[in-house]
Amino acid sequence: MNRLSCYFEKISDTVVGLFLLFLGLILTFISFTIVPVIGLVVAIPVLFLAVSFLGAKKSKECALISKGTRKLFSG
Repeated sequence: MNRLSCYFEKISDTVVGLFLLFLGLILTFISFTIVPVIGLVVAIPVLFLAVSFLGAKKSKECALISKGTRKLFSG
């Protein structure tokens, strides 16, 4: 794994998280206006998934690569 793939990993997590957040907010709005109970049953897990994607930590490989890169530029 290289630095470029770590960058794309971070970008993909952010894009998926933002998409799920947008979808969850739409489902929440729909659940309050059209289908109250069923909409919230679907919207709440989608919002939790969005938060988990947006708050995802780096993989172990990317953490090691970024740690090695910091040593390279600081020393």
